[in-house]
Amino acid sequence: MKENCEQKIYSRRDLLKTAGKATAGLAVVGIVPSILTACSEKPAEIPSKEVLSYEYKELSKDSASHPYVYQKLDIATAQERAYASYFNKGGCCIAVADALIGGLADNAGYPYNQIPIDTFVNGATGYGIGSLCGSLGSAVFTIGLLCPKDDAKKMTADLFAWYKDASLPIYQPEVKNKTTVSGSVNCDASVGTFMTESGYAMGDPERKARCAGVSADVAGKTIELLNAYFGV
Repeated sequence: MKENCEQKIYSRRDLLKTAGKATAGLAVVGIVPSILTACSEKPAEIPSKEVLSYEYKELSKDSASHPYVYQKLDIATAQERAYASYFNKGGCCIAVADALIGGLADNAGYPYNQIPIDTFVNGATGYGIGSLCGSLGSAVFTIGLLCPKDDAKKMTADLFAWYKDASLPIYQPEVKNKTTVSGSVNCDASVGTFMTESGYAMGDPERKARCAGVSADVAGKTIELLNAYFGV
């Protein structure tokens, strides 16, 4: 009996591994109790209906409809705000979010004032792994809020094409840095190219000023595209 029990426990482990790949685990719920009871004096308790049932709440009827209504933003103001927010709030992603979504919240209020800007702090340094430049991440998020999906895709492609080919940073209110072309939308290529050509390290104030300037550039370019799209 002991040998059979051990075999069944092993089989249960294999079953869970297999079932976990094939399903979200729900199909296993009805099978596992029979395995457990085979090696136990006390029958296993079957999860209650409340545990197995998933009830999704309806969206609030007060939710803003997509796309959100655009309010014209001023490029110069957004650039200045993005540059300052890079240092004050923590990196490129939150800097552009503050300039764009924060600017829209100041101008229009609801629903933009319901989006917490701090959500975007995790986009710094290419979301921590040198992937998509965080400044582009929040810019694309904003475009997605404002444009129907097909138009949003086209505008995103236009923004990415500009970023890859532009000699950045253009906006340099404090430190006059060497401008570089990344040829990529990724943080590691963008920052890496600059550091290689300039000789600055990641922790140098010149590098930080460079990325603050790029944040301002991305905010400005995004507004340029949005203003042209909406004809304002």
